[in-house]
Amino acid sequence: MRKLAVKYCGGCNPSIDRTELAGKLAVLLAERNADWKLVALKDNAYDAVLLVNGCPVGCVQKQFLKETRPVILVAGESIQREKVAEAALPEKVAEILLRLSETAGEEGQE
Repeated sequence: MRKLAVKYCGGCNPSIDRTELAGKLAVLLAERNADWKLVALKDNAYDAVLLVNGCPVGCVQKQFLKETRPVILVAGESIQREKVAEAALPEKVAEILLRLSETAGEEGQE
C-alpha cells in the first residue's frame, strides 16, 4: 500500500472545501481499489504528498520545494497550476495517483 501524505494550508482565504476534497479522494481511491491510502504528514514515511491549498496562492508549496517524492499541488481550483473545477478536483488527483502507480510498476519491471 502506497501512502499519500496530506498537508493542508492554514485556511486563511479558502475558495474550496479542503477537507471535502480529501474525503472524496479517499472514497474514490477505496472504490477503485487503488494502491493508495491517505495519511497524515507526521513523519517521513510516505510515497507522495498532496498539498491542499484553499486558494490559488499555494503558500504550502514553499515548504516542499526540495521534496524528492512526487508532489501534487492543489491551489484553489487548480492542480499543478492548471485550472480544474472544484467538483472535479478529487477525480483529477485520483487520476494522477493511478498514473504514479502505473509508472512505479513499470520501473519495478525493468
